[in-house]
Amino acid sequence: MLHIDPDDHILEIGCGHGIAVSLIAPRLKTGSITAVDSSRAMIDKAQRKNEGLDADFIHQSFGETALGDQRYDKIFAFSVNIFLHDAEKELSLIRGYLAPLGALYVFHQPPPASGMEVVQGFADRITGELEKGGYTVRDVLFKKLAPSPCVCVISQPSPTP
Repeated sequence: MLHIDPDDHILEIGCGHGIAVSLIAPRLKTGSITAVDSSRAMIDKAQRKNEGLDADFIHQSFGETALGDQRYDKIFAFSVNIFLHDAEKELSLIRGYLAPLGALYVFHQPPPASGMEVVQGFADRITGELEKGGYTVRDVLFKKLAPSPCVCVISQPSPTP
């Protein structure tokens, strides 16, 4: 769903064990991937899992992370709860980190045995938070995965008047 280009600069919020990094990093040539997680244990596991791959890991809460002047073509988060409630601070930070025409991808997979109606509810909540935070939702994609379906809400900062 991310449609990785070899020159993309990508930021993952809440990388957990580093599974996504292990899938993305090998596809980058001149691009980069940076992964942030507030858990030291998760960052340690992600670094071990991705040893030898070109990836940067930051142990810090996303709201406290200073990423400097780097701009990202794609920023994504998978099942990170900040996008289910008041995410105004985080969405403001993301706006500053996105490259022109960059996009934010918010994935969410509810607990096992959840049906599409539960996933639709998460899609609606995420969409509402993004719109409240000044983003335009470009697409909402659903995929049936095991153990439960998943949603991806793709958005970009709304143009300022």
